[in-house]
Amino acid sequence: MLLGATPPTSSDEFHKQALVIDTHADTTQAITYFGLDVTRPQPDLQLDIGKAAAGGLDAQFFSIFVFPKRFKPAEFYAESLRQIDALERLAKANPSRIRVTRTAAEVRANAGAHVMSALLGVEGGHALWPGDPAAQLEHLRALAGRGARYMTLTWSTSNDIGGSSGDDGDIRGLTPFGQQVIKEMNHLGMIVDLSHVSDATFWDAIRATERPVLASHSSARALTNIPRNMTDAMLKAVAKNGGAVCVNFGSAFLDDAFAAQEHLIWAKPHPGTPLEIWRGLRADAAKITPQVPLARLVDHIAYIAKVAGVDHVCLGSDFDGVPATPVGMEDVSKLPALTAALQARGFSPADLEKILGGNVLRVLEANERR
Repeated sequence: MLLGATPPTSSDEFHKQALVIDTHADTTQAITYFGLDVTRPQPDLQLDIGKAAAGGLDAQFFSIFVFPKRFKPAEFYAESLRQIDALERLAKANPSRIRVTRTAAEVRANAGAHVMSALLGVEGGHALWPGDPAAQLEHLRALAGRGARYMTLTWSTSNDIGGSSGDDGDIRGLTPFGQQVIKEMNHLGMIVDLSHVSDATFWDAIRATERPVLASHSSARALTNIPRNMTDAMLKAVAKNGGAVCVNFGSAFLDDAFAAQEHLIWAKPHPGTPLEIWRGLRADAAKITPQVPLARLVDHIAYIAKVAGVDHVCLGSDFDGVPATPVGMEDVSKLPALTAALQARGFSPADLEKILGGNVLRVLEANERR
């Protein structure tokens, strides 16, 4: 799915030939804990391999995320390894459909062979627990050795690295240990991911890193005023750093009114198994009116391209981690509709190549260990 010498005749044809990368999906947890086989159609999920193929997705960063409310801190690191094991088993059993991948060159090669690349991204530095700073740094090195290509410094909870945007650590910045973590990530060639961090942690981290960063699943705060989104100043700082901001497809990240209503859904009890809770969240989110149109997702991409530059915007869907996405973008199979909408908004073929995957490959290559 690499663009060749023959120009495509339609947006669908362009999308098929482009290299398409998504930097964040939480499908790993469904594979590991729900027992779902994503080689088969999964109506409960926004991403499975069949849907990904239909959507022309060449590479997916799978989130390695341990939910702090479900596991004890002593279990965080072990559960991270358990999730990596599950993805590796999936790839080993389906080598013609999906491969665990580490480098930009491998992503390109897999795309040429029509095999989906599975890259690993650790969501939340709490995955390094338990242990003292030396032990946590060893866990970081081990995760990198297992193929983790980025780590978000925090999730919605603050940790030893720094403050989160999701709790009372939102005024905390990077800790001295966090400085060590970033230095080691730069050395390991592991991308520093700034989604979920507090504003103070963002600014400390952007000053500390020596390599381009990602915000793997964050949108524009000027359009939707939630702490998880990036301010204009942050967008410009990421651009100056050479990194990229990957727009979150979640409706609550794209629209203030929807965000307010979805917040009430998350606060509501949803009993049952994790899969039943997920079904309940999605069912409740589907009842919110009005639903967010696809044009709103395009608005965020266009806004970030305007403020940061088209070299610094990418796709970070958060599929299977958000209960609602825009109408027309219900799952990964709908990705060609986004390319068509971006094309209709006036983005050139060269710009679309960057947004769909080229910018992520550049950041990936810039971080690969030298």
